[in-house]
Amino acid sequence: MAAVLTRAQATPMLLAIGFDNAKRDYITAVRGFQTGWNLGQALKVDGVVGQKTSDALRLSFARKRKGQSTMSPHFSFIEFRCNDGARFPECKRIWVLRDHVRRLEAYRSKIDAPVRIVSGCRCPRHNAEVGGAKSSQHMYGTASDIEGLASLREKQGFALFAGLGFRSSNKRVVHVDSRDKGGHNLTSGKPAAPTTWEYAT
Repeated sequence: MAAVLTRAQATPMLLAIGFDNAKRDYITAVRGFQTGWNLGQALKVDGVVGQKTSDALRLSFARKRKGQSTMSPHFSFIEFRCNDGARFPECKRIWVLRDHVRRLEAYRSKIDAPVRIVSGCRCPRHNAEVGGAKSSQHMYGTASDIEGLASLREKQGFALFAGLGFRSSNKRVVHVDSRDKGGHNLTSGKPAAPTTWEYAT
């Protein structure tokens, strides 16, 4: 069994897989890693790099060096990082929920095609900056804007996500969320009966 990573050892690994806050806010970065990790059993989200988190981080870092995904079989942490450009010091950078990533993996399997993440986590200030809803699921690590590959009807049939936003022009879904998993489900959406809305474009 490999030794538990020290902070000096874990920090560059976290930086390499996308946590650009690892030096200034180490515990938040560790918690973000623990929250989304999907390459094995769920990790305790406590901000402590114990044995299980050390082993998980070593695996993610090794996969990064091989050009493989770092968070789950097909997704990497950096894909979900807040797009604020690290301008807001309070931004946690990456805090996507494990359950949401598992649903994205299931969706990818159903359509048998890669899924491009356009926007993942958003800190409150960045969310306001881009005109996001005041209760946007992006702020809770439960939402992803994605490339529109499947129609609303198809997505509803998959019964994977609790929130689905689609374009009026082609009915392709470009937003999926797991609001039923994040504790901020104001619309009571669930995979069997998702909350849906239309974007004008």
